[in-house]
Parts: sequence; C-alpha cells; structure tokens
Amino acid sequence: MEKKSYYKVNEYICERISNGQLKLGDKLPPEREFAKILDISRNSTREGLRILENMGVVTSQHGAGNFISADFEETIADIMSYMFILKGMDDKQITQFRYAIEWGAINIITGKVSEDDKKDLLYYLTKLEEAKTEKEAVVYDKKIHYFLIDATNNDYMKTSYLALTKIMNMYIPRLREKIIFGMKGDNALRKAHRMIVEGVIEGDLKKSIKGLNLHFEYIIKYQNL
Repeated sequence: MEKKSYYKVNEYICERISNGQLKLGDKLPPEREFAKILDISRNSTREGLRILENMGVVTSQHGAGNFISADFEETIADIMSYMFILKGMDDKQITQFRYAIEWGAINIITGKVSEDDKKDLLYYLTKLEEAKTEKEAVVYDKKIHYFLIDATNNDYMKTSYLALTKIMNMYIPRLREKIIFGMKGDNALRKAHRMIVEGVIEGDLKKSIKGLNLHFEYIIKYQNL
C-alpha cells in the first residue's frame, strides 16, 4: 500500500534531522518550495507539517514560517491523559511512575551536584520547613522535586516528569495540597524531605533513597484516605 503523500514530509524532515542537515531552531522551506521538493500537493505538505507540529517536532510562527522544535511535553501529556482515561488508570499508577523517575534521578545526582546547587537545594528545604501556609509549602515542595529531575540533565526524564506533573494537576489536583496539609501534624514528610536533600548533598545514596521511600509511603497513606 502506497504511503500517503503527507508522510513524505515526516520522512524528509526525520532523515535530515538524523544526518545533521536540520537541527533545533532551523527554518524549514516555505510550503510551496516544500511541495515542489517532495513532488506532493501544498495541501499534503501543509497536513504533514501540522501533524509534526502536533507532535512537537515543528513549530509555526505567524508570518515567519515553520521551524524545527522539540516541544514534546504537551504531546506526552496528551498521550498520558488518554492512557489515564481509556485504560482506567488510577492515581496509584501515576504515583508509581513518579516514584520510578525520582528514584532514577536520585541515583544519578546523589553526590554529584555543584556547590551552587547544594545552596539552592538547602534554601528550598529551609523555605519548605518554614512555610506558614499550604500554598507556600507546595511551591517549595515542587522546587525540591523539580530540582532532583532537572539536575540529571536528562531530557527524557525532564520531559516525562513535566508531562506527568500536568497529568497530576489535571486528575489528582488536591493530592499534593492534602499531603502538605498533613505535614502540620506529622513530621514524617518533613523528615523525608530533609533526608532526601541531605543524602543528595552528602553523597549518601542510602540516606537519600530512604528519604524518598519515606516520602512515597506518606503519599500512599494520603491516597488511601
């Protein structure tokens, strides 16, 4: 069966990204020129570009043209969203996936963060522990967990985690606030964050993983309430 014409756009761009002829930020030929290069109609060219735009590979700037991008977060979040709905997934599976990413991140970064990063991480921890309101506590809780992922410099992990966070905000928006609220009368989560941060800074993987396990035990506890 012959491939649809607009697939030629995908093949053309994919091949040139693979061999280095196209890179992030490069401008693509105008649709008319593209159609001529691929020997397809402008409608097929436009359809192919829109598909790639929906995937996050191409971005369209009004009046400027089409450019190579790497904006995959929305696409992954959309796919996760459909998985959540159609496969009947629950927040426990979301939590398991989050744990897996954070566990991997801690294994990568423990003992390897810079002095400036250590200061930032300790600052976030202090602000979390001193927070007067749930809203303030949530801000610094997020900063600590985003730091763990960002410090890996692993784009797969960062993109997946950001997409996962969007799914959490869409389908279990009160979970983080409920957990933070529980900190008021329970020092377990406070202790967990401190163990994670100190373990990462000190290069004590056993300590940071123990803190992570304690943290997620706490999350699961509040999921079941």
